Amino acid sequence: MNKNKQEFSPIIREVKEKDAKEIFNLLNDLDSETKNFFHPHPFNFETINSICKSQDDHYFVMILNKQIIGYSFLRLFGYKIPSLGLVIKRGFTRKGYGTILMNWTINQARHLGYKKVILKTYKENYPAQRLYKKFGFTIFGESKDKREYRMELIL
Repeated sequence: MNKNKQEFSPIIREVKEKDAKEIFNLLNDLDSETKNFFHPHPFNFETINSICKSQDDHYFVMILNKQIIGYSFLRLFGYKIPSLGLVIKRGFTRKGYGTILMNWTINQARHLGYKKVILKTYKENYPAQRLYKKFGFTIFGESKDKREYRMELIL
């Protein structure tokens, strides 16, 4: 494979403890609109560091040119069906990386033996909804406050 081609192919892997600072920076550098839509957990360093050590849930990073540009997860919250979420670093959105990371995370869920994944999305988050629908997610309900759709994907 051409060396230049390799430089532009993202790598996706499970998070490692050493990723905490870079994930912390990625999350805290998100624009305000993204932060309004994506807030699955606090963005403080203690929480991120704990995530990087987690054995209960599944957290992943997308790396391009030796920097983390994406973050995704399959979180169980004590249940048997994982909740899926992902975000792409500012400056790397709308370039196909979200699609790549979503596809990879869904395939990880299958590989881990899950039969379904779920997620919540704000009703006005149209770009995310387009991505989810592209992968076959369907709406099965809404949050108690009626601000979010609950979506699922049968694997």
